[in-house]
Amino acid sequence: MKFLTLKQIKAQCRIEEDFTMEDSKLTLYGDSAEQVIFNMCQQPYEDFIETYGAIPQDVVHAALLLVTASYEHNAAVSMQNLSMVPYGFDMLIKPYMRLTSATDGDMQTVTLGSDVKIAFTADLPDELLLKDVDFTVKVINMSEKDKAIDVLKADCIMTDEGASYVVLVDSETLGIGTLMLRLTVFIPDTDYQSGTRKEVIKINPHIRITG
Repeated sequence: MKFLTLKQIKAQCRIEEDFTMEDSKLTLYGDSAEQVIFNMCQQPYEDFIETYGAIPQDVVHAALLLVTASYEHNAAVSMQNLSMVPYGFDMLIKPYMRLTSATDGDMQTVTLGSDVKIAFTADLPDELLLKDVDFTVKVINMSEKDKAIDVLKADCIMTDEGASYVVLVDSETLGIGTLMLRLTVFIPDTDYQSGTRKEVIKINPHIRITG
């Protein structure tokens, strides 16, 4: 295994750490889970390390979900039996999936000290556009997660007739690293006392700040 450990797997599957009879099977499940993620994200372990400095926690969590599914079904998950993939797995790895288009998937680099311009959109229910809802966006340096900038909707620039917005941030504040957006959207919903429900969407803008 390249990033999972038996200790993590046993904790996830609620297996006593000193119980070793299933270690070889758990290792197989861990290897299979990692390989599924590398295949679905279309990038190997080395690319994750080069881009993010370490395997992101969401990716680790996704791999552990796959291991749990494998353990429950007594069969290693693979690209041929993705029906075993648990709910929530796709959302965890979606920000790290490279697009099939080489142009769209390329990492854009911004030199430290420059302003960073990030365009974003979101698929919302009931044909809503971003202009129709309230939202906030957090720009996060995935290499140093304590470095982040919170931006209100009013401080973003509307484009594409309200389907998309642009956020401008100072790279000096974020520092060197790969950026991620955490979009918090408030969807109108009469089932909630407040009249809205909160949805969090992670967006990979494919932007890295370099020195």
